[in-house]
Amino acid sequence: MTKKTVSRGVEPITKRAPKHDSSLYDDIEAAWLEQRPDLDLTAALTLLRLERVNQLHEKRLLGISKAVGLQTGELYVLLALRRSGRPYELRPTDLFRALLVTSGAMSKRVARLQEGGFILRVSANDDGRSELVRLTSKGLATADRGITEIAKVVESVIDASGLNKAEIGMLDRCLRKLLAVKTVKATKKIGRLAATG
Repeated sequence: MTKKTVSRGVEPITKRAPKHDSSLYDDIEAAWLEQRPDLDLTAALTLLRLERVNQLHEKRLLGISKAVGLQTGELYVLLALRRSGRPYELRPTDLFRALLVTSGAMSKRVARLQEGGFILRVSANDDGRSELVRLTSKGLATADRGITEIAKVVESVIDASGLNKAEIGMLDRCLRKLLAVKTVKATKKIGRLAATG
């Protein structure tokens, strides 16, 4: 077997150029197809790509949130209040259920937003013991600015992707079907793997 030599003065290439997301997932798919041809992992790779799409969307939302002076979770609170309609108020329990966070996490967000003048806590008309979280004029303006920026960014992403309305509609219908599946039971009990080595 002959050794390959590297001429002096020329450094061997050790780093590869970063791959485009699409080709990275194509490579993962090809590798699994070669290693486990007995498994159909097509949908699993689609979900992996979807996860990456979501990561990129979250990164864009982080940029928008920073631009309006908030954390992403705080912007979500303002947007939930804004879409509730006038007088732009909700009970804290409605907020944390709508945003799928714990009541503790919501309490922290509400406290920070109140300190920043984005929201007020007001008594509920039907029960003086409970309270509502309401947008201030500053909060309303910030929510409107945030959702406008989100709409612009998403439109730019869709334009750049080349997806048309029919494709977006199909994607939405497919995701609704996936979201309807809450739990999946294993077909059989998976035993503990024996330690090897």
